[in-house]
Amino acid sequence: FHRSDPPVLRFDPSGKVVKSFGAGMIVQAHGMTIDRDGNVWVTDAQIKDGKGNQVLKFSPDGKLLMSLGKAGVAGSGNDVFSGPCDVAIAQNGDIFVADGHIADVPVNRIMRFSKDGTFIKAWGKTGSGPGEFNGPHDIAMDSKGRIFVADRGNSRLQIFDQNGTRLDEWRQFGRPEVMTIKNDMLYVTDSQS
Repeated sequence: FHRSDPPVLRFDPSGKVVKSFGAGMIVQAHGMTIDRDGNVWVTDAQIKDGKGNQVLKFSPDGKLLMSLGKAGVAGSGNDVFSGPCDVAIAQNGDIFVADGHIADVPVNRIMRFSKDGTFIKAWGKTGSGPGEFNGPHDIAMDSKGRIFVADRGNSRLQIFDQNGTRLDEWRQFGRPEVMTIKNDMLYVTDSQS
């Protein structure tokens, strides 16, 4: 992989690349989701040469529509990230980001933005207690709008409502890495069961 190669690839059912984009814009494509309109949301979890550490929204054809965070800047404020790992989009368009992959700025949080990118709230901190995280590595949403967070370093999933109220935790995992929810069936990759 070369930095000039496009990091986002779309394949047809036969495996042929039919679209690629994001070349020169993304340092480390880490998480991705597709919203109801087919837009592609990508988290860029690293910083290099004044780029990265953002959440980027692309049209299905690869046109940049929105960016959250400040390119090349890490922090714990409401307008910056510290290694956004993944993104989930609610039915109303609200944006939820699992943030905390850059060790230099230790945040472990979920951030919520309105569909136009306005910050609404954040919850979570570093730790192993209820509502705390040690590497919120992935985020997914079920049909009820519940937020599932792969709290990788704590070997669990935590489940929240959209306001950050903790509803449950599931500990039957070694190190949950990536999740997806399809027809309310949860699929989890677990790297150290």
